[in-house]
Amino acid sequence: MSDLLKIWIVIAIFMMIIDFWTSGFLFIWFSVGAVVAIIAGLLGAPVTVQIILFTIVSIVLLCVGYPTSKRLLNKTVKRTPLMEEKYIGREAVAEKDMDVGKSKLKVDGIYWTVKNVGEAIKKGDNFIITGIEGNKLLIRKEGEIK
Repeated sequence: MSDLLKIWIVIAIFMMIIDFWTSGFLFIWFSVGAVVAIIAGLLGAPVTVQIILFTIVSIVLLCVGYPTSKRLLNKTVKRTPLMEEKYIGREAVAEKDMDVGKSKLKVDGIYWTVKNVGEAIKKGDNFIITGIEGNKLLIRKEGEIK
């Protein structure tokens, strides 16, 4: 076994280990390129041809395979909502008056800046968290039509 063949095998294994470790489907394409270079080397191709094949195959597969694998992975893995996204739709009773605009609100022990996007909310009124805008929770008086 030639030294160059051993180098291609080490590159292929190393790239698979990195890809397995990072779980990113980014480095696996270089492993495939190394396998193509190994096959070319076994068929007697010169070193420059092996390097060119490794580079071309790796780049083409990276440009095509990486986005495709990410898209397929995102379809199969259910997205976990962020903590604040779980607040959307939650109803609460106002502990103080909240005029239209910004105010502060305590939700699950955390103080949030809220933006009242509807009519003024008085102490004791029911309101609902309708969305998120940047780092602010959007609220609206319950029963109010958008």
